[in-house]
Amino acid sequence: MHSALQREKLTAANRTVPSSQLAFHAMQRRRFLENSALASLPLLSSLALLPGCAVYERNIHSDDRPSADAPAGRFRGVRQPNTGIQVYLGIPFMKNPYEPVRRFLAPQPMERIADTLDCVKHGALPLQPGPDGAMIGGDGPLCLNIWVPRDATPRSRFPVMVWVPGGGSIRCAQNDERFDGTHFAAHGCILVTLAYRVNIDGFLKIRGGDSNLGVRDIIMGLRWVKDNIAAFGGDPQAVTAFGQSAGGTHLVDVVASPYAQGLLRGAIIQSPSAVAQWRSDAQADRAAEFVAKGLGAEPTRESLAKVPFEKLSDLPKIAGRLAADPEWAKFTDGNVSLFKGWIDQDVIPELPVDALRKGAARKMAFIVGSTSSEWRYYIVPNGAIAKKNRASAAALIAGANRPETVLEAYVRVNRGKTWGDCFAQIQSDLIFRMPCVKLAESLAAGGAQVWTYDFAWESPVKGKSGASLGAAHTVDVPFVFQNLSAPRAVRTIGERPPQALAQAMHSAWLTFAKTGCAPWTPFSLDTRRAMRFDAKSQEVSDPWAFERLTLPAR
Repeated sequence: MHSALQREKLTAANRTVPSSQLAFHAMQRRRFLENSALASLPLLSSLALLPGCAVYERNIHSDDRPSADAPAGRFRGVRQPNTGIQVYLGIPFMKNPYEPVRRFLAPQPMERIADTLDCVKHGALPLQPGPDGAMIGGDGPLCLNIWVPRDATPRSRFPVMVWVPGGGSIRCAQNDERFDGTHFAAHGCILVTLAYRVNIDGFLKIRGGDSNLGVRDIIMGLRWVKDNIAAFGGDPQAVTAFGQSAGGTHLVDVVASPYAQGLLRGAIIQSPSAVAQWRSDAQADRAAEFVAKGLGAEPTRESLAKVPFEKLSDLPKIAGRLAADPEWAKFTDGNVSLFKGWIDQDVIPELPVDALRKGAARKMAFIVGSTSSEWRYYIVPNGAIAKKNRASAAALIAGANRPETVLEAYVRVNRGKTWGDCFAQIQSDLIFRMPCVKLAESLAAGGAQVWTYDFAWESPVKGKSGASLGAAHTVDVPFVFQNLSAPRAVRTIGERPPQALAQAMHSAWLTFAKTGCAPWTPFSLDTRRAMRFDAKSQEVSDPWAFERLTLPAR
């Protein structure tokens, strides 16, 4: 039941929405809430034991190989034996950017491939530190993967979703098993996973090189999808990009960029650090100088190109040293990450949230949201949460150039049972949650359609100290893809995640891709309605009221 004041606000907020659209929202919301209640009926129980990408090649049948004749070339995929889903792996969309002639320069598109390309193996990863710390990737052109509904033909017009992976702008794993697109394709949506340059090759201001290369790569990948996806049965006018963490952050850069205009109908931006861009040459130059010095080089294209690939395995250590520097924290307003986009008067002509507030994406639709306690992902598994105390929380506030009264306010309203919980919540709000709120506000003010959410389900998986992971960063991703049994997913969500939550999130993302509308009440600056995703999902009003007033994003 809404109070009289709430009803008045809702009525005022809805005056600008056509009645037909309101009716559509109401219908979608009813269906969504009905579906999310079906806890015991997962969408695709028949797909629970599907083989992963690694075994696709062993299941090739010479008489059943789907193909697509696209402007970029002819591509031959493989059909999953249990579902008939068409899968195309390792399609190159830009020339190898790690070859000396192209290093640190704007992406160059592939020429049309002359012969039929067998797309049954994953393509190269971007150059990045691997699981054991050694460098991997960088040994081929950047690639994308595509999952296509079994009955798709070039005459079909299925909606398209393009996944931009996260990884802290240091890593990008477009081939990760958690991002397998089978469930999207099984429900009438083409799923694409996309690679882009990261760390020094993607997000470092290098003299003699081009700017914002990772952002340029994403835009080139989206342009490839726009130009070629019809050959796979996709609708080039119904492309939705979605990404989480750094993937979501860089999507903010993309949708605000003049270079991306017309490439997307909408975007879903999950847990973005939406205001993390360097705002001046001085900031970007200082970061580049620090990284180059740590690698024994100068921040120039010529000097950094001479650094052996294996030497770049030092990047996480370099970033970690700087993250512990209180002066660097103050210099960056608490967001100590080294690898970010920057205002270059070209690809990113101004701070993206400012451009969006002015209407850079007024014709687009968005879902934006975050998890309730993002930073637990970084300090629960390693046990660091147990080592946090009042001094840690106070230093965090000081490093973000905020008054000590912020900490007092968080303590007063009991944001956490321990100092570690409180620390995690403050850092979550600083880096992810309040920047996400500012993004939603900017989009709404700029005329875009916006739906917001708060992911509140608490994972029971425990870290070294015995603390639970909770509603941490990345916990939402397996539910979106409905890949709950992927080994990397199990490590964060456990072995008995709520099926109803996967049903709710996956179906909502599908609905948005198919219709351009989410199945709950749109966000407005008056009502601030949001969907709270949990074992039982429900709409709420302004779930960030305390935080956005106490610790607003800058």
